[in-house]
Parts: sequence; structure tokens; C-alpha cells
Amino acid sequence: MQRLSRMQDRTVRRVALAVPLVVALLAVSCGSATPAATAAPATAAATTTAKPIVPGVTDTEVVVGSWGPQDGPAGAYGTIDRTLDAYFKMINDQGGINGRKIRFIYENDSYQPAKTVAAVKKLVEEDKVFALCGGLGTAHNAAVMDYLVANNVPHVWPATGTTALAVPLKKNIYAVQLNYTTEATLATQYALDTMGSKQIAVFYQNDAFGKEGLDAVQAELKKRNLPAATGVSYETADTNFSAQALKLQTSGADTVILYAVPKPGGSIIAEMGKIGYAPKLLSSSVINDPSIFQLAGPAINGMLIEAYLPPFDDTSNPKIVEYQAFMAKYAPKEQIGGFTEAGYTYGQVFIEALKRAGKELTREGFMTNLDQMQNFTGSLVPSLSYSPTDHAGVKAAYFQAAKDGKFVTVTGFITLK
Repeated sequence: MQRLSRMQDRTVRRVALAVPLVVALLAVSCGSATPAATAAPATAAATTTAKPIVPGVTDTEVVVGSWGPQDGPAGAYGTIDRTLDAYFKMINDQGGINGRKIRFIYENDSYQPAKTVAAVKKLVEEDKVFALCGGLGTAHNAAVMDYLVANNVPHVWPATGTTALAVPLKKNIYAVQLNYTTEATLATQYALDTMGSKQIAVFYQNDAFGKEGLDAVQAELKKRNLPAATGVSYETADTNFSAQALKLQTSGADTVILYAVPKPGGSIIAEMGKIGYAPKLLSSSVINDPSIFQLAGPAINGMLIEAYLPPFDDTSNPKIVEYQAFMAKYAPKEQIGGFTEAGYTYGQVFIEALKRAGKELTREGFMTNLDQMQNFTGSLVPSLSYSPTDHAGVKAAYFQAAKDGKFVTVTGFITLK
């Protein structure tokens, strides 16, 4: 009897276990919602969208990169990245942007494009930067432009005025600096129409930067049916400019327009002074910094230099007062001047774009917000606008005269005729 009872118990348990399975199978065959309800949590988990992985972005940090020379013939520009670094430190001290601190990495390329390529690949592939801000040089930007476009890395304010940044449009590259074609055309027009120049020569760096300036001067002269300018070039490795000074003198030019970086630019002015050659001088904005006075010596007096940022020593401008206060606190070893002013302003524009991109930061969102920036006046740039079809930045400049170690403003903002 006990044996029969145990057999009956096992039978009952088997039936009890089988019944729910039979019911479930019947429910499925009849279209019942019960199995679907049971599976719902798994379905929800399967359809949840994972948070996208954005290079250089975590919940607490965004990584930004740059490059430029900290030594060599263009080493004076090194202060741009150092000032930008100080600006980001100030932002971090204020709590960062949208809950994130900025980690800024800048590489020294010694003004050599081959080193630029290696530096940018490191920044993108090893450091995983979210975006670039700055990055100096025309040939240097040209060497990495296609790579940055292919990798969709946002690049805000490349430190060059080459028109190739914005023409044709690259969706990830945002120029600010006045381009060299517009700048050189303005200089030529001003020399001819206001200064009474009759014969022009151009001292230029023998690369895309200098040649763009030279070509724009020649185009304006040709447009007016005037004789072509005499072009006298230099190489970035040159250290003696006496031969170029003699060529400029023997050209008979009464006006020389400079498309040169600080050390060669200052050196050619000094050499012209030594041989008693004193033409009217005009220069690209690329040497608009007090460092040029020491490099050039007294022969620089009277030279006109283009600018697109407000005078860095104009303390009647509240924005310049803020800039100088920032320099005193965060970059006291750097010189108040056009180069530190530029680095400071790079930071202002980049931070504004970062703010607008919001908490859910992506590269596409960052660029979309830049494309919608219109008449932004919150930086030292008087006004800055972008659109999905225009990333050119500044389109006007004014002239300053070099006088006794200072720059004196001589015109308001002017645009092309």
C-alpha cells in the first residue's frame, strides 16, 4: 500500500508540472497575450538604445586638441596655444561646461608640416580628441585637412587665413580669421587709393600662405591694368635676409607688402633699414603682435598692419579690460598682444559652441549648433556668423600703424570695394 501511495504521489506531481506547460502551449496556439506579456521585459531590453560613444567625451570630461610651433622661425606663435590652455583652465575653475571639464592637449610641430601630420594623428587616434581648436599654419592645415574631414573631427578656428578652409565648404571646419586673399586685396587697394603707391613689391613666404597673398596683390593690380608687383620670396629655413632686402630695393618699389611670419618679417624690415631703403610698408595681420618691434627695430615705424580683433591695449573697451584681467591672473608670463589676444578669443568662440551643444554632446550636435550661430558678439570678434553653407568667418579688417613700439589705429573696419 505504501508503495502504491508513493507511485500515486509521483503521478500527481508530474501532472501538476505538465498542466502549466499545456496551458501555455494552448494559449500560444489561440493567440493569447500571456506569453507576450511574459516576454515583454526581454523585448524592452532588446530595443533600448545604447548611449553613443563619442570620441573624447565622458560624463565629466571633453578632450580638445591643437598644434603649433613652440620653437623655430614661427616660435612666437607658441603663446597662442599656451593662452588657449590658460583660458580652458579658467573655464574649468568656473565649473566647466554642461558638467564637463576640458582637457586640452597641444602638440609642438616646430612649424614643420610633416610633424603636424604626426601630431594630429596622435591627437585623433591616441588621445581621441573630441575636436580641435586652433592649429597653426597654412601648409600645416593643408597637410591634415583631408584626414580631419575623413574622420569628421570638428575643427574650430584653424590658425591660418587660407581660403582653402572654407572654399569649398568643409562641414567640419570653421574658419574665423580674415582670409589672405581678402586681406591682401584690401592692402593693395589701400596702398593705391589712400597711400598713393605707384609700384608695389611683395616679400612673401614661399608656400601656400605667402603665395596666396602675392596672387591677391597681382590680381588687384591686373584688374586695374597696372604693372605686376615684384615678388621676393624666402624659405622658412632662411636666417639671413640681406639678399632679399637688396632685391626689394633694386625693384624700385615704393611700397612693400609683407606676407611673412614674425622672425623673417621682422628681419626683412631690419635689413631694409640697414641699407637705407625706406618704402611704405604694409603687412598681413599675422605679425600683429608687440614681439615684432624687437625683431624689426626702428625701421618698422610707420608700417601699416591689418587687424580683425580690437586693439589689445584699448582699455576703453570693456572686453579688452576682461582680456587683460584674464592674462594677469591665468597667463601672467605671456605678453599682452595680438597672439595672446587670438588664443583668448579662440577659447571664447569654442566655449560658446560647446555651451550651445548641450549636455548630450556629440560631434554632429556641436557642428549643427555652430551652423546656426548668427551675429555672435560674445567674443573679441566684433561679430561672427556661420550657416550650413558658409564657414568663412570674418570678412572685414582695419589698419594700425606701428609707432614708437605701439600700434595706433588709423582706420575703421573696411571691406572689399
